[in-house]
Amino acid sequence: MKYNVVFFSRTGNSRRVAEKISKALGVKPIEIIQESPSFKGLFGYLKAGYYSMRNKSVKIKISENYKDTDRYIVVSPLWAGKPANATVEFLKLVPPGKVTLVLTCIGSDTDKIVNDYESKNGKFKSHYGIVKKLKNEEKVIDEILKNLQK
Repeated sequence: MKYNVVFFSRTGNSRRVAEKISKALGVKPIEIIQESPSFKGLFGYLKAGYYSMRNKSVKIKISENYKDTDRYIVVSPLWAGKPANATVEFLKLVPPGKVTLVLTCIGSDTDKIVNDYESKNGKFKSHYGIVKKLKNEEKVIDEILKNLQK
């Protein structure tokens, strides 16, 4: 089975996770690049939260061809209790049933967030939460890789 690991990252946490998964699968990670608006710096952080709360669209581009695959592993931070806007835009381009969603956050209930998203947009193949306060990054990555073998 062919996998594409696709990620969006503002601060580098989701990038790190995507790179670990990509390395284990022997594939190059594909970056979702937010073209506009810019969310850099402190004001960008605040603007990102506002855009997330309001479900505002953003303009994205994808660093590589992402369409030639059997499954997507999409890694995204949570912003204001939702996947980052750039990730949401990417998820509109692919069938949810082909997506394993991996959310990175400080301490949110990722299951509830995914259930809310799925109720409006369709069910993912699977989903995982990497929660900083739980210190579960390595454990979750191992679980993802193990479950991809099934």
